[in-house]
Amino acid sequence: MPIYSTRKLILLFLVSVLIGLVAVVGSLPAVNYYNHSRPPNIGALRQQIVYYFGEDSNPLFNRTVTRLGTGLVPVIRLDSSPGLTPASNQTLKMTGHSDSFVIVSGDWIAKRVSDNQTQTFLYNLLSKGGKLVAVGGPTHTLFDAVIASHVGNQTSATIFPQPADWPCTGFWLKTTMLKNGGTSLYPSYLSQNTTDPDAIIDGWNSWLTGVTG
Repeated sequence: MPIYSTRKLILLFLVSVLIGLVAVVGSLPAVNYYNHSRPPNIGALRQQIVYYFGEDSNPLFNRTVTRLGTGLVPVIRLDSSPGLTPASNQTLKMTGHSDSFVIVSGDWIAKRVSDNQTQTFLYNLLSKGGKLVAVGGPTHTLFDAVIASHVGNQTSATIFPQPADWPCTGFWLKTTMLKNGGTSLYPSYLSQNTTDPDAIIDGWNSWLTGVTG
């Protein structure tokens, strides 16, 4: 059995303490990064009633809707499966309000640009101040569907920005007060070039507050 002097024992103790500190400090960055990553701003989005059409396999759409449902904002699933339409009386009644915020995928809206039931749904939603966003896939077709619904006198010449498949696009007819006390509707467009669900949700909140769009 080895015999250590008091001085050696002290040195061994100090070395063991230093090794322990290095191990702890080395594990801190990953833990702190996870705990302190900033969630998206959702103050304005929480004032909306958020809906989504759920029959979709688009990864970005699914990740974004799932992220909303992780305690951020309640989301309500709408159904347009065979036998049901976006223009069912129940869906029109639920979504025909200025605080409605409807999420679809680009794939979903692309299949329904020329569908009369979808056009009825979009007119009912957008003419009353509701918001529509498309996430993932051919998102430029959201603007095609808006034009086809004949809401707000939108044409291919008035749509800005020009249609492109951004990860997320959106449309909203905002109400503004006129000097004579009346109101007027004007279009607000959304285009987001990010595939991070948190950044997309944060951008929606900014759009609603007038920071963008």
